[in-house]
Amino acid sequence: MSQPIGRPVSGARYIVERAESGEGSVVYRGLVRLPDADLPLEVTVTLPSGATRAVVQGDAADHEKMAAALIRAATKSAVAAGEELPRKVERWRG
Repeated sequence: MSQPIGRPVSGARYIVERAESGEGSVVYRGLVRLPDADLPLEVTVTLPSGATRAVVQGDAADHEKMAAALIRAATKSAVAAGEELPRKVERWRG
């Protein structure tokens, strides 16, 4: 059986898009795509510090830590420069 497009054969694919921008924070929403499931993901980037907090539905504390770290790394330079954060972030781990 072939895998659906975008679903990893192993590990996890973190895919988020900027959903909301407001004073002091930017919210990204998307999915953690696993080989057998998709878990809803929301990551909040606090400005101007760049701190991130991720929430993944389900028993996924390890995915929350990984998502927060990946989004923090992807937005770090834009936050430091005071620029607009990326519209979409997609990373694969595993």
